[in-house]
Amino acid sequence: MKAITVDTPALAFRAAVVPTSINNDARTVDLTWSTGAGVERFDWNTGQRYLEVLSMEPGHVRLERINSGAPVLDSHSSWSLGDVLGVVEQGTARLESGVGLARVRFSNRDDVAPKWGDIRDGITPNVSVGYRVYKVTETRDKNGGLPIRTAVDWEPFEVSIVPMPADIGAQVRAGDKSNTNPCVIVTPDASVNDADRARRLRLARARAR
Repeated sequence: MKAITVDTPALAFRAAVVPTSINNDARTVDLTWSTGAGVERFDWNTGQRYLEVLSMEPGHVRLERINSGAPVLDSHSSWSLGDVLGVVEQGTARLESGVGLARVRFSNRDDVAPKWGDIRDGITPNVSVGYRVYKVTETRDKNGGLPIRTAVDWEPFEVSIVPMPADIGAQVRAGDKSNTNPCVIVTPDASVNDADRARRLRLARARAR
């Protein structure tokens, strides 16, 4: 086994509103915030693409932060209090049958009313969860496909209502340390070529300038 530590950005992952769960009086709705399905990403530390899979095993997901009343944001924006549309109801975030679920409650503010109305009416059902990854295991595709990184220690920290789910991780350059955290990458193959990895890292950083 071989392990290295790199800086990784906070990422976003597609999720969805459960329309049958809407309570208009309480302004609450249940969300599926992750199924763990694979998403193609780009690693600015190594200059390579990979397939990211989120493990939905109970011991692999840190639920404390999302269960403490994580914010529901407008398109991952967190610049002002006006970006906060609601809150994850404390203690409702959980894992069931390999799926992440939670109940969220929307604000009674006048400016939130139109957005709640669009969610209620099925106009904006798209949800994206923001999360950080602290440890992954990396395996190589035997047929020459993308490497697969399975997050085995990760933490959801916000839920967003979005017009279209996006991979914000691919927009963060290696030189930007303002929104990153250390992540351990564990590979079963001890013959990983460190010189080649370093070369790809130098090229990626040069392109990011």
